[in-house]
Amino acid sequence: MLKNNKINFVFALIAAICLWAYVLGDDSSSYGGTIRNIPVNYINAETLEEAGLVVLETPTETVNVSYSGQRSLKNKVKAKDFKATVDLEGLKEGENTVKILVEKPDNVDIKSISVPKVTVFVDKLAEAYKPIEVSIINQDNDDSEPYIVQVSRDSVRIRGAKTIVDRVDRLVAAVDATKVGNAMKSLSIELVPVDSKGEKVENVRLEYDNVSVTTIMHNKKTVTLNVHVTGNSNAYITRNISVPKTITIKGTDEALSQIGSISCEPVDVSDIFEDTIIDIKPILPEGIEVATDSQNLQVIVSVAGAATRDFTFSENDIVLEGVDEDTIPTVDNITVKVSVSGNVEVIEQMTESDFQFLADVSGLEKGVHTVALKCVCENKGIEIEYNPSEIKVIIE
Repeated sequence: MLKNNKINFVFALIAAICLWAYVLGDDSSSYGGTIRNIPVNYINAETLEEAGLVVLETPTETVNVSYSGQRSLKNKVKAKDFKATVDLEGLKEGENTVKILVEKPDNVDIKSISVPKVTVFVDKLAEAYKPIEVSIINQDNDDSEPYIVQVSRDSVRIRGAKTIVDRVDRLVAAVDATKVGNAMKSLSIELVPVDSKGEKVENVRLEYDNVSVTTIMHNKKTVTLNVHVTGNSNAYITRNISVPKTITIKGTDEALSQIGSISCEPVDVSDIFEDTIIDIKPILPEGIEVATDSQNLQVIVSVAGAATRDFTFSENDIVLEGVDEDTIPTVDNITVKVSVSGNVEVIEQMTESDFQFLADVSGLEKGVHTVALKCVCENKGIEIEYNPSEIKVIIE
């Protein structure tokens, strides 16, 4: 009995070993795996540009692919054997859903793709010329500063999705003060597209990536700034105006020695009825620039006793003057928007009846005519803005 059990055990062990060897040697048994972070390649972008379009956004950059195949391929399947592509040809402006195509090795089947489809946003292709602004960085000397002698270009053409191109306000060339010496030299400076807040704008192409800036280190000087303010004679409101008294300039020693003060373009405050900040525009002699210390000098206007109010009128509120007895003039459908600013007590008491709209149609023949629109208001101490200033009149 014991001898039979031992024989049975030996036969079972031999059978197990044989089965294990068979499984290992069987090429037809299946094996599965996952390849991660396969880059997604977007192709045929040039066909979009030929149609005046460009990709605005492609949120998916990589995908994971699960596959299956014969066990003999277990150590032969590599990530480089898989390629993921998205064909952009034929896409339309707006949102597009496109299938991701995956190329695979032979004798391998794709089980699943982590992102089978992508959403591609397509925008109109646009281009525009943007001005170049030179700024100075790493400036730590109180007595001197780089002087910009010449910039090789005033503007550069940019190209890209219209939404992005419209965001670009200017191209900034940052001159490193530590690289500027007492001898004149030219520096190749990278251009950076920025928006109105100075934030960098990505995904826009520049016709030229760099600009040549000729510069030299010059001394600085602080002088009196003359700011001439006009239009502050309104008897119905009070404007408190604050202006800077000095300005720091830079240039050659000879040029600086001849300057005791700098004037600026007149600042008109007659149309200001609320707290406002106005940029100052200095009038600089040749060879003189404004130092970094005095960039963005401003006039600060504080207004008291003023208010602004809006009114809306239609074609029925327009009075036609000079109408011929033999004609029938009509005004095309229109909305006239009026904004009045001035003394707060006067503004609060105003009504639509304070305004009169006149259009002179005398001498006009049959047809459609564009006629000037005139707004009349007898209230004193106010400023009026209205739009449109012209209307269409049909003469029958």
